[in-house]
Parts: sequence; structure tokens; C-alpha cells
Amino acid sequence: MLFSQNELDNIKREMTKLKDTISLKLFTDFKTQEDGSKLRKCMACEGTYELLKTLEDVSGGKLSIEEYSTEENEEDSKKYDIVRIPAILFVDEEEKVVIKYSATPAGAELAPFLKSLQYFSGVSPYYKDQIVSHLKKIPKSKMKMFITKTCPYCPATVPVANLFSIVSKGKVSVEIIDVDANPDIAMKYQVQGVPHTIINDKDHIYGMFTPQELLEKLTKGERDLGGMYS
Repeated sequence: MLFSQNELDNIKREMTKLKDTISLKLFTDFKTQEDGSKLRKCMACEGTYELLKTLEDVSGGKLSIEEYSTEENEEDSKKYDIVRIPAILFVDEEEKVVIKYSATPAGAELAPFLKSLQYFSGVSPYYKDQIVSHLKKIPKSKMKMFITKTCPYCPATVPVANLFSIVSKGKVSVEIIDVDANPDIAMKYQVQGVPHTIINDKDHIYGMFTPQELLEKLTKGERDLGGMYS
């Protein structure tokens, strides 16, 4: 069993908070067998699929998972620039990738993943309006956030970055990268601790940050002062 009954009850409670129906795209390496079943050689892919299907099963129809294969769906893999698997994509109605997970949202990362699903479904936190009001001052940006499943600080930080991506409708996109699963990428960007966030491959944020701090970074200090941001 993937989760204990207590864990499953907690997950169900969080999934009932989804507002609108949403769908995620999952890329694995499955090959369709003669009997119609799907065989995945990638162990991380299998685990990620089982986790997402569990979330789908307890969502009351609010979450659906679309699985694609890098082996059988080459055009889709190219369209979404899938280089590594498993990959989980939050895609908007315009087929634009808003959030990409190069990570399995397990362990300490499950709770922030559930929070991000809630945001993606239309649940609005109190600082959404402040983000929207600053969108014209934010240039198109790509963020990479490096995490681990055991990081005690990442669960509070991941939903902040994901919210900016969702609210900005991809103007600020984010890729969540598991350092343990992708050590070569971590080495390329000289990541020595997590969370470590890189904006447009040049601006670094070390450690945790608040919505205010991320807004300050994205607007390059041109945010409006006032309200919760004072």
C-alpha cells in the first residue's frame, strides 16, 4: 500500500479542496503490451504514476491524469521538450506549460504538491491580487527550483514559486528539480544546498523566500510598496 490509512485520509481531505476540474500530463517510458497493459521500465516512473493515480482516485473526479510515453508519443514529447522522466506538467488551456516537475512529489514534497494542485484548480490565496497587480512589471521569466524529498524548508517555498507561475499564466514558469534524481543538473548550476532557485539562469535565491521577496526579485525592486508588501 502506497500510503497508510491515516495518510490517505489526510490526502483525501486536501483533495476535496480542489475548486475546478484539472488535468496533469505525466510522461513516462511505458510500452503498451499485447494485452493492453502498460509496462514501465523506469522505477521512478512507476512510483510517480501510482502516486498520481492515487490522487486521481480520491479527487472525486476533480483531477485526471493523462499519461504519455516517450517511447510511443514522440511528437508530444518533442512538443513539451521532455528530456527526463518522469515529468509532470501543469498545462494551461492554451497548452502552455506553467509548472514542470522533474521530481516525484513524495515525502516532504507531497504536501506542497497538493497545495499547488489547489492553486491550479482556482483556489486563491490572499496574496494573489498583489501578484496580479504587478504582472506588467514582471518580465517573462523561467525559474528552476532545486529541492530534495527530505528538505525541511522546501515545502514552504515550492508553493510560492508555483503560485507565481499559476497566477501569471506561465509568464513566470517554474521547473521543480529533485537534486538526488538529477545530480548532473545540480552540478551544472553549482547547487550545494536546497532550496536553491535560479531565475533566467542567472539570478540566484539561496534558501527560503516569501511571496514579497520573490516579487522583489522578479520586479527588480520596482514593486509597489503598501498593504501586505510594506
